[in-house]
Order: sequence, then structure tokens, then C-alpha cells
Amino acid sequence: MKMPAPDIESIETAVRSLDTHDGTELVISPAGSSVTSFCAEAALLQFVVTWARRNQSSAVAAFSGLDGAAEHFEASLQKQLGLPYVLAAWVLATQLLDANGHVLKRREAKGFAAFLDAMDDFEFQRTHETAESRANLVCVQGSKREFIRPFYEQVKSSWRVRPEGDVRVVIQDILVQLAENWHAKYLREVADPLAHLVRELVENSDWWSRSDHRGVEYDKGVRAVTLRLHDIDDDNLHMFAGGNSHIQSYLLHNLTTHPRAKTDDQPSSHAGIVRKLSFMELTMVDSGPGLARRWLASRPEDKRSVDHLTDISLSDEEEAVIECFKKWRTTSGNSLRGVGLFSVASLLKKRNGFLRLRTGRLGFLFGTQSAISGIETELRKHDTSVDYIKFKDGTHIFLQQGKMEFFLRPWSQKELGAVEGTAYSILLPV
Repeated sequence: MKMPAPDIESIETAVRSLDTHDGTELVISPAGSSVTSFCAEAALLQFVVTWARRNQSSAVAAFSGLDGAAEHFEASLQKQLGLPYVLAAWVLATQLLDANGHVLKRREAKGFAAFLDAMDDFEFQRTHETAESRANLVCVQGSKREFIRPFYEQVKSSWRVRPEGDVRVVIQDILVQLAENWHAKYLREVADPLAHLVRELVENSDWWSRSDHRGVEYDKGVRAVTLRLHDIDDDNLHMFAGGNSHIQSYLLHNLTTHPRAKTDDQPSSHAGIVRKLSFMELTMVDSGPGLARRWLASRPEDKRSVDHLTDISLSDEEEAVIECFKKWRTTSGNSLRGVGLFSVASLLKKRNGFLRLRTGRLGFLFGTQSAISGIETELRKHDTSVDYIKFKDGTHIFLQQGKMEFFLRPWSQKELGAVEGTAYSILLPV
């Protein structure tokens, strides 16, 4: 099968087809000139992880843009490995083929070390070879440099996630390189919430995604944190929305109402002024067992090991995922934990953020103004003295002191295919 187009609908269609597709070969074309819409990059990486886990020892990745015998092979390969989903295919596939069907060796990806060196040296614009204003922070399980070094410190013989203050320094360095025109005060203002989001998601992933639901460490795996900074205006909004109504609504509302949105009278396909606003996209993707299987196998009581999601009902899976977002829920045995995902979601509300979460057979969103308004209206009909309510339309509401703190609404009414790992895509207007 071919790699899906870089938009959510195409990727979800491809995920569903994995259940009926007999072939084990995935054809990966070179990245085209088209825009990768918001939330799609995380979805592409998760799709590759799902395909590889599904096919285990028979997964063949065919790189249609690579010729192993060409003089420019190494340069072409390095450029492609700057895309996290291509790297995932290179790492997780059992066999690698070039455009002519010739076998490629994993060790031929020598150039990828330059991206890791750049990451370790805090030269984040050199962690890829694209024209985008972005930073890739990735690690490959089982490799010599398994951890995302800027986010980790070594204590004795083990690695652990750095304190939030140290992570904030890393995020500030990234922002300095991605947004050279930001003044110091605003840079710090943006870095604070980003650092909190990154640290919580990295620690959460580190704790749970390196092992399967039985606690056995994976031989191979990937974890990736990426940050992309893009200027959105009335002309390119539809490209970054990728035809998705949720994302389009969110972007349009911010272009219309956000205090940092600017207007320009440059030539445009639209009549009158053009509105502009920058957005930071933060993604975190892992190749672990996913939120539901992780929770069920590790919860404080009634632990249950689920080999396949089809062994449990969709409602049981949904309940397990929602438990992960409730305050003070933890399976780590540490009484100080249990606020991570809750605090991430709460911070997004304060920063007018958007979230797409994809795990197992479930997809959720947070952050469109139409959803927020509708939920606040509906809440007037409910007892808000509790800390959690589920609406009839499947929306999950998390409350504090009688007010909505955040919500998770089903991404789609369509049945979603099962994916491996957990993918977070977060948008923040900056």
C-alpha cells in the first residue's frame, strides 16, 4: 500500500484499510511540495508505527524516492530521515527496499547522526533538512542514543526527564532559533506554557511507552517531539486545515478574535484586508501500547492485561482513556503524580489551545470555540458540583469548582481504525 496523503481524512482511511489490506509492503514516496496540514504529521508517524506493529516480522518499507546505487543516495536518504514518519519506517520495518527493489541496510543511514548531533548541541534548525521553521527531537529505542538528550539528565546509571526549569531553557533555545524576531519578554511568555506541556508529555511517554502492556520493553520503538512555527493567513488557512472542519474553525476563530492577529493589505485572493497570526504546533508521538491498554494493565485495582483492543468493548476502552485525564489518577505508585495530563489539558484552555488526541480506536479534540460555547450552554442543565460529566453526544467534561476546566469531544462520528501508540497534536496561537 502507499503512504497516505498528509491530511487527517486520508490517514484515517489508510488506518482503517490496514485491517483488510493483505500486503505487508508500505511504499513511501518522497515528500512533495504540498503543505502537511496541522495534526497530520503526528498522524502519519502513528500510522507508520501501527503498520509496522501490525505486520511485525514481515513489514517491508519501500522508498520510492531512493536509489541505493545513486551518487547522491546518502544525501537523499538523510533529507528524508529528517521527517519523523520516514525515520519510523526506517527503524521499525523488517526489510528496507529502494526504488528498484534492492535491499537497503539500516546502517546506511549514517547521515542521520548529524541530526542527533544537532539536537544534542541545541542547534535545532539543523535537526532536519526542510525549509520549515521547525525542530525535531527524536529518539530510537534500543539505539546508543535512546533518549532525547536535551530533555534528559543522567543520574548515576539511569536517565530521567529534566526538571521543568531545565526543559524551559531548552524550549527558549528552540524559540530563539524558530522566531528570531520575538523580543525576550514575549519569548519567555511563550516558553513557560510550552515547557510545561513538553515536560509532562515527555515524562508521561517515558514512563509508559517504552514497554508493552505486560511491562516488557520493546526491542524497537520511536518517540518524537516536534515543534513547527507557521504564519497562517486568510490565503493559506485552508491548506493548513487540510479540509478538516475542526481545525479550520479553530484557525478562523483565532484569526478573527486573537489580540495578536494582524491585518495586511497586501495582494490577496480575498477582498479587502488579510488577517495573519502565527501558530506553534507541538506534537508528541510514541510507539507504546496506547493509553487504554496501559491504564488497564497498571491501574491501582482490577489490573487487566489486554493483548488486543478487540478483546474489550469500545466503551471500556473509552472509560480507560478518560480515567487517564482525571485529576489524581495515577498508576505509577507515586502519590505526587496524577496531574500530568489533567494539567496539560487545563493549560490548553488558558492558552486558547487546540488538541487532537489519537490512541487505540479513539480520537478526541479540545478547543474549537463552537464546541466550548455549546458545552457551556449545555452545562446549565447539569449538576456541576461533580468533577466529571459525560454528555449524550459523547463529550467528556472535566470540572473544577463548578466550572468546566476542559473537555474531550469525539473527533469523528465515524468508526476509527485501531492505532498503536499515542499521538498528541497541540496548536497554540503565538
